[in-house]
This record gives sequence, C-alpha cells and structure tokens, in this order.
Amino acid sequence: MAPSATEIEHINHVILREIDLNVEHDADDHVAFGGDDQWFYSDKTKQFDLSRGSEKKLVLNADDGIRNHRGILIDPASTMLIIIDMQNYFVHPSIRDHSEGIKTVEPLLRVLAKCREESVQVCWLNWGIDDQDLKVMPPAVTRGFNKAMAHERGGGWHVGLGKPLPDDQVPEAHRGERCLLKGTWNADIYEPFKEHMTEGDLRFDKARMSGLWSPELPMHKWLRASKMKTLLFAGVNTDQCLLGTLTDAYSWGWDCILLGDCAATMTGLGAKEVCDYNIATNMGFVTDSDIFCGAESILKAKKAAKDPEQLATPPESAEWRPVDGLEDEEMSDDEFVDCTPDEVEVELGGDENKENKKMT
Repeated sequence: MAPSATEIEHINHVILREIDLNVEHDADDHVAFGGDDQWFYSDKTKQFDLSRGSEKKLVLNADDGIRNHRGILIDPASTMLIIIDMQNYFVHPSIRDHSEGIKTVEPLLRVLAKCREESVQVCWLNWGIDDQDLKVMPPAVTRGFNKAMAHERGGGWHVGLGKPLPDDQVPEAHRGERCLLKGTWNADIYEPFKEHMTEGDLRFDKARMSGLWSPELPMHKWLRASKMKTLLFAGVNTDQCLLGTLTDAYSWGWDCILLGDCAATMTGLGAKEVCDYNIATNMGFVTDSDIFCGAESILKAKKAAKDPEQLATPPESAEWRPVDGLEDEEMSDDEFVDCTPDEVEVELGGDENKENKKMT
C-alpha cells in the first residue's frame, strides 16, 4: 500500500518536529541532499553525513566502487539493525540447504556485538502468521509458498503457507507444526542467534514480504514514534523480504544501509549482485560487517564560550553529560527538551484514527 501525499506530510511532521534541524556545516565544503531533514556530502572527505548533527557519530570508512564515495557517518542513537527472516524455516539445515544463509551467521554475530557496544537498537523481523492473516492473504503471497504440487513430484520443498510441514523436514518434537504460524519452532529465530538476544531487542511479525508495507503495522508505528532515522539491513532473502522491506523504508524516508555479507539469497541468477547495485546507486548504501565492526566512534567538538558566565544551565530534567577533554559550548535554554522520554507523546494517524504513542 503506497502512502498518500497526506500521510507522508503528516508523518514527516511527526518526525521532523522532534529533529534539531540546526545542523552546522560549511556550505563551501558540503553538498546538501533532501529537504529539511538533510544529508551532507563533504567534498574534502568524500563522505556522506547522515547523523543530523548528533553529538556522537559512527564513521564507516569504505571506498564505494559504484558511487565513488569513501564512507558514511551515522548517529548510533537513531540507528536500528533490522535482521530479517533468520528463522528455522528459512535457514535450518533440516528444512533446507541454505548454505549462503548459514554463511551470514558469523559476520552477523560480530555486527550484533558491535551494536551492543555502540547502543544501536536491534530488531528481529520475522514471518509470523495466524488464521486471520490467512483469511485476508493476497493470492500472490499464498502462491509464493503453495508449491505442494512440486513437492509431491519431488521437485521442491515449499508447502502451503499455514499448512502442516512434512514430518521429514522438522525435528520429531515439532512434527505437525504449521508453516510459519506464530509461536511454532519453524517460525522461531535460528538457534545460533538465541543466546545473543537481549531483553532490549525488538521483535516484530510480518505477513508479507515487506515488514513496512502499511503505516498501521507495529514496526512502522514504532519507528516513527522512536525517531529512528537510519536502518541497517541483514538477513534472508536479499532479493525478497529484505529488499521488500528496504524498498518501503526508502520510500517512507528512512536511511537504508545494507550489510552485504550479512544478507543472502538462494535465488542465484545474479540476484544478490543486482540488489546490491540498485541499493548502492538508488536507495542507500552497501557496506559489510568488517567496515561496520571497525567503525570509529567520534564526538562532535564543542565551541568554547567567550564568557563562562554566559553558559546556560540546562533544566533539571534534561540529561546533559559533559565529555572529558571537551569544552562546553554556549547554549540557550530552548536547546534543551524540558521533559523526560516517558513524558513524550507522539500523535499518529489522521482525525479518524488517532492514537498516542508514549515513548519508553
């Protein structure tokens, strides 16, 4: 479902009213991209700054052979890693031989560790359906899974979405399970990742290739309310659910970065290479686990005040932690948000469909 112009205007208002648009940059050295919510490209460093003036930045240094730039700067506090469909049904060896998917486990575990270190939010986006989903499922979606005829003839492994899995494809304890039904073993996250999950991780179910196809989806609402701006993508399959979600994220205005060696597909036919090319040239950026895990964390230098007595005192409720070795900059009271995160509410929906989302 494509967003209407009215929906885009409303959601941009929700997002932009919480963003500090007073980003310092040298107009002679930078090229701006976008409207109020801008990226900046530096002619000197050949890097794109996606951080929107954040105090802390992660610098991903890399030469992009396609677009000829040397990396990107992101704000870890407004960045989320989305891991797509790393579920038993798609990558467990007892169900299918997804050797390329298995290869992503090791680099993705390293990326997870880096995300914990830099306080980057982690999200697990998985297929997870119920009977109501099946009632309203579009024919094209069910056809993609319903290849039971090919299986009966010995030429395929697909079964109908929501149908019982063949006994020879699942461990004995899970026989009789329905395909990708919520709460089943086959819909659960692949075991090597389970011990690396934390209580702070987010989990969202989806019933389409894309997890962002509708603004009414829980993940869509959460992303808008949380002010996340940059999304890192990993998982399977690159040309299907990952690309579908990334494409919708791009259309709705989020920054999109593909971690190439943390994504895989069984399609062949050069599908992954085509996806990498289109993402790098049109929708965002492509990097890998080595670049991300080696990213340098830097703090924005503050300007020294001419008169220490001119330094404004932040409200008691504002969190302000000075950084050792850096001088305080001159600030005004209105640069501080005089509330705590629990007191921030974001209104979602039009006049006929409003809800208040409390930030936590």
